[in-house]
Amino acid sequence: MFRRRIYLDYASLTPIDPQIIREVNKYSSIIYTNPSSLYFEGVSAKKALIQGREIVANFIHAHSDEVVFTSGGTEANNLALSGVVQSARANGIEKPHIIVSSTEHSSIVETVKMLEKYGCEITKLSVSRSGVVSLDELKKSIKTNTVLVSIMTVNNEVGTIQPIREIAKIVRRARLKLDEPAGGDSSPDLSEAKRRENPVAPRGRMNNVYPLFHTDFAQAVLYQELNVEKLGVDLLTLDGSKAYGPRGIGCLYIRRNTPINPIIYGGGQEFGMRSGTENLPAIMGFAKALQITEIQVLRFRIQELRNMMVSGLKAIYPNIVVNGGGEVSPHVLNVSIPGIDNEFFVLQLDAKGVACSTKSSCLRDEDESYVLKAMGIDSKTSVRFSFGKWTKKREIGRALKVIQNLAIH
Repeated sequence: MFRRRIYLDYASLTPIDPQIIREVNKYSSIIYTNPSSLYFEGVSAKKALIQGREIVANFIHAHSDEVVFTSGGTEANNLALSGVVQSARANGIEKPHIIVSSTEHSSIVETVKMLEKYGCEITKLSVSRSGVVSLDELKKSIKTNTVLVSIMTVNNEVGTIQPIREIAKIVRRARLKLDEPAGGDSSPDLSEAKRRENPVAPRGRMNNVYPLFHTDFAQAVLYQELNVEKLGVDLLTLDGSKAYGPRGIGCLYIRRNTPINPIIYGGGQEFGMRSGTENLPAIMGFAKALQITEIQVLRFRIQELRNMMVSGLKAIYPNIVVNGGGEVSPHVLNVSIPGIDNEFFVLQLDAKGVACSTKSSCLRDEDESYVLKAMGIDSKTSVRFSFGKWTKKREIGRALKVIQNLAIH
């Protein structure tokens, strides 16, 4: 049944690659022991874990000890935000300030809601109609108590690519500008005027540490070159289920000497940052998925599919609007079709064997997309198509025929 269907929801989940299934099975049946065990099988598992970590580290151009495996992108995002806040409070910042965009993934949105309830200050940057944050607004939003800026690289609903390198430069400059010697009450930044303006500013900061910069790179991993040094980030999230790897595995890149506390405690695995027996089969599958990724080839081919879909939809619906502007990842296409009820439209497509979505699958039962709402777009008529390495041109053609028939009837 599923083979005859047309899957156009790769942004939600990438089907696992058969090569990855073989890798997962290998480490589920042959090397199956706990990597913390001292006997032969455990040592073999430990060696495999080290190898898998090195593969991931090499892919992102990082050190092996900067890669912390998690249960997926959601946990990695939670660790980035909550871990930095806990560390900041331990370092004397009573009311940590976090800056995010208004179009972040739900795992960021819900985490900052929780942190706000527990006394954090949150700033949500507005976005343009194309979904891009304002760099000027970001500059103005950074305060002496700002500990973290978190902006996703590629939006999962509209595909908008944020200017991550430029954001990193702003954060870095702010870090140097806001740097205050510990106990430096005579520092200009700690003047009475500054304190009246920002009463939560700490009396002495960790030199050249805050604000930190985190990006959720999960949707970008297959289409954007990834070098953490060139990006200028301190923390970065990846998710295996967005890279043709297993579900339930991801990682958080943590630059060396970044102040962050664990949020899961136990046996001290993952350098003490994420306790719990390592999921070796998933880790090795994740590593293999990254190892076989061909970014340039995939990006070019997927762009062709996207262009074909856009042209076909415009022929059927001349008034269609492509949501998101500027630089957009090729695998995501979000459109508004005047006059349709998007949920009914998606159900009609589903009945004809075409799978797509109205919004992110992570938005639970919300009636509309907060991402499109933040962009000033009516999400009631929006549909998201997303493509992957197994999407064929003939499938795009078949999907367009189904859509055309729906438009006629």
